[in-house]
Amino acid sequence: MGISFNSIKKAFTAIKSRVGTTAGKSSVLPVVAKQPSKAVKEKELFCHQYWRKLAEEGRVRQSPYRESVSLHSELNGINHHLIMSPYPTQMDEVFNGRFHLTPREMITRTDIEFKNLKPTSEPITTFRCIGEKPEFFSEYPLYKKRLDVKKGDIIDMKEYAYTSPEAEFSKNWLPNGKGILYEIEIPQGARVSISGNEIVTPRSSKFLCLDAKRITNENEDYIKVKLRYLMPEESWRRST
Repeated sequence: MGISFNSIKKAFTAIKSRVGTTAGKSSVLPVVAKQPSKAVKEKELFCHQYWRKLAEEGRVRQSPYRESVSLHSELNGINHHLIMSPYPTQMDEVFNGRFHLTPREMITRTDIEFKNLKPTSEPITTFRCIGEKPEFFSEYPLYKKRLDVKKGDIIDMKEYAYTSPEAEFSKNWLPNGKGILYEIEIPQGARVSISGNEIVTPRSSKFLCLDAKRITNENEDYIKVKLRYLMPEESWRRST
């Protein structure tokens, strides 16, 4: 069936009334503003997805620029996992009752938090003591290696190293006055965990030996080693 002329005329009249034409003027169809196309959502980087997921699970802090990691006081309890064996056992058994975390989870959480710590605003001098180890101790080979450190050597501390800005406080870990006393220079801008009179460096931090000498007096006989904490970028350059 064909379409009549009158049907076309009625339809045209209806369109004119909708677009608001006026007498004496040609009808103009309204200009519809072009809507901006929706931007394609960029895919979130895997590392950002990973950190966000940890934050949502409460396993890592969301606020940057803290002065200490949340497990600052508990890390010493898992240092033996990092020092004694390249294949540590019990890494997936719950160790921390307060947060119900395994050593592996504690390490993951802490390593990420160290990256978000507030950088130090000035250089810090801090001290760390390692008491004398008998030869039958499993730690003795490492202790002996560090006793023999020389200027220019680099020490890799696999553990989260606890230190104190108070030398006399650190000497409490030299019960018989024998062992190693580290005097450590931490440069401005370093990200270390600071809580009270304790400073903890990230695991596997590296230190340059500036000097090593024996200190002997009536009550003491230890090796004093001056170290400089190597910032991650400097540590990387020296290892390549």
